[in-house]
Amino acid sequence: MNRLEMLNALKADVDVFAKADEATVLGALPGWDSLAILLVVSHCEHVHDLEIRGPQVRACRTVGDLLDLIQSLS
Repeated sequence: MNRLEMLNALKADVDVFAKADEATVLGALPGWDSLAILLVVSHCEHVHDLEIRGPQVRACRTVGDLLDLIQSLS
């Protein structure tokens, strides 16, 4: 899966990413909270078959950082 496909999959599963691009700062997304982080963790487990933890997601500053994390664990 390339980065655009990864981002589109995130957008399909986690509503807060609907208008995001790789440069979007996660903390600036409306609705970016602990529930959104949990949804990202769940998305990674189900779509990418990855074990990812909340603190790893919280350490990401931008959507691009999050995609980098997912790729690094793949």
